[in-house]
Amino acid sequence: MQLPRALVVSRPSLLSRPWLKPSIPIVRAFSAASDYSDQSRGGLPRFFSLPSSKGGVVRVQGDEFWHMTKVLRLGANDRIELFNGKGGLVEGCIQNVDRTGIDFVAARDPIVVNPHKPQWDVFAAFGTLKGGRADWLIEKCT
Repeated sequence: MQLPRALVVSRPSLLSRPWLKPSIPIVRAFSAASDYSDQSRGGLPRFFSLPSSKGGVVRVQGDEFWHMTKVLRLGANDRIELFNGKGGLVEGCIQNVDRTGIDFVAARDPIVVNPHKPQWDVFAAFGTLKGGRADWLIEKCT
């Protein structure tokens, strides 16, 4: 990165001062896609749990709580999605974070999402191989 002329100095000790360093903004990016037809390519983080209705508060604990707070570093007012594994999906936000879990508030009533059909089929074609290499190739393709 090339510094502007005003920030180029001859003494290296002056570069260690924080007001002379260019600031790099910290950005947390979460896609806010409202189209639920294809969440496999992005969208809000999803976790396995589902409130019963809009405004319902769900307490999330255990491994999912650890993943939300320590890995993804989610905090209060971050938006996430919860699902039940049977097609139910609800969007909402984290209301409160403490040492034992988070409180999630649903912004909408749960919706039912139909399972997705694969978008394409994959075909593999190869020539005849010597020895047991054809078996190995078929094993790796399946």
